[in-house]
Amino acid sequence: MRNILIKVFVTVMLLLSTSFAQVGLGIFGLAPDDAKEYSKPLATFFGTYFNSGAYYSADLPETFQFKFSIIGMYSFIGDGQKTFTPNPGVSGYSNSGSTSTFVGEKGSYYVGPGGFLAYPGGFNVSSAPSAIYQIAGGAYGTELMVRFFPQINVGDVSTGLWGIGVKHNFSQWFEGLPFDIALQILYNTINLENDSDDETEYLKFDSKNFAINIHGSKTFEGMFVVYGGLQYESSTMDLDYYFQDPNELYPQIADTRQSTSVDGDNVFRFTAGGAIKVLPVVFNLDFNVTSMFTLTGGISLQL
Repeated sequence: MRNILIKVFVTVMLLLSTSFAQVGLGIFGLAPDDAKEYSKPLATFFGTYFNSGAYYSADLPETFQFKFSIIGMYSFIGDGQKTFTPNPGVSGYSNSGSTSTFVGEKGSYYVGPGGFLAYPGGFNVSSAPSAIYQIAGGAYGTELMVRFFPQINVGDVSTGLWGIGVKHNFSQWFEGLPFDIALQILYNTINLENDSDDETEYLKFDSKNFAINIHGSKTFEGMFVVYGGLQYESSTMDLDYYFQDPNELYPQIADTRQSTSVDGDNVFRFTAGGAIKVLPVVFNLDFNVTSMFTLTGGISLQL
């Protein structure tokens, strides 16, 4: 089981680190305000990724229960996240028209007193798979969930993550309710850093994601579960990178490390899904309406 976990996580990190490197190719040539908008879909993706798959039932037992889950997600990237309106911040350059984010396709060119100002293209991405594992344990109608993986190196990129969640079943305090209802709070973080010896390739992301939800579920025949919930969430990504200024328009900050904070588009999420209990194994599938529409499926060992 431990080897399977490592393989699943490393596969996900390979996908993320590839995207990480691709984002860097564009960010190195962008001033902070534009780098912020160019990388915003990544901040949104991290928020979508970490705030998914946290529950499949609001029912929590009074006696101790342990759960181990492997969860897969598939997120769809909308056209509105593929472009942004640049802000050159240089006199004489117009910011009319849009250009590509890193998930878009073609970059744009702007004419000004210093010549052409070129913006990078993207990688024309319309969807993104991801996966995570989590461990949970609880009793007396309360559950603690943990997500964790230590720092690992994938090529020139090091990455690690951890997360925590707390859930409480409020329906246990009310007799006669025809369904279960619970409140859950989540906090997750992931960091990715380029450890290359070449200073001009320095790049670091640190994503922090918070969510609070209320969800309900109904179990039929002790085997079939229907569930749904409403969630408020937020995601912020701190970005540090080496600005190379290829257009030679920002001499005051050229060839220096720059920092900016990027907020994801995630605000509210609606989740609906179902699960089948073939004890001690539970299979679940749900859809999530949020900034990036996401399908989530999981398999859990429940003891």
